[in-house]
Amino acid sequence: MRKWGYAALGTTLAAAVLGAPAATAAGDRDGGRPQECRRAFDHAVWEDMDSYNKRDAARYSAIIHRDMVTVGRKGNLYIGYDANVTPVLEQQFKVPYEYSMPWTVTHTVVEGCKMGFAILDAHYLEPSHGIDRHYTISLTLVREHGRWQVVKDTVTDVVP
Repeated sequence: MRKWGYAALGTTLAAAVLGAPAATAAGDRDGGRPQECRRAFDHAVWEDMDSYNKRDAARYSAIIHRDMVTVGRKGNLYIGYDANVTPVLEQQFKVPYEYSMPWTVTHTVVEGCKMGFAILDAHYLEPSHGIDRHYTISLTLVREHGRWQVVKDTVTDVVP
């Protein structure tokens, strides 16, 4: 009991002496308050989708986790960073026509500021080709080293 008391006193003194830097370090480890964590998660989901829509290679590459897995709309599987990022950067981002994927987040779960998932209702649009594909997208993100990244993406066709 006494050792715990000294440890608690030592921790309290260290926090008082170190002030904000100690609190910031602790906040970085656990993600800070739940609202801040949720806000950062929501921003990461937005960053993934916005960077895709704007064909922003640097932003898109940065939001994808090194162990990314995608399950495509026909069940095709892409495992690893290169298998996921390279086709987007070298094919999708270079198509000579306009496309977009407007989306609405319909559900999110964030667990302990370490992982979370978002369900999106999305439409892949190619106006010049008359294409409007309706998808449900499930994004799973993990938070490592203070930043959220997409580790899993599942795209499912919504059948009318």
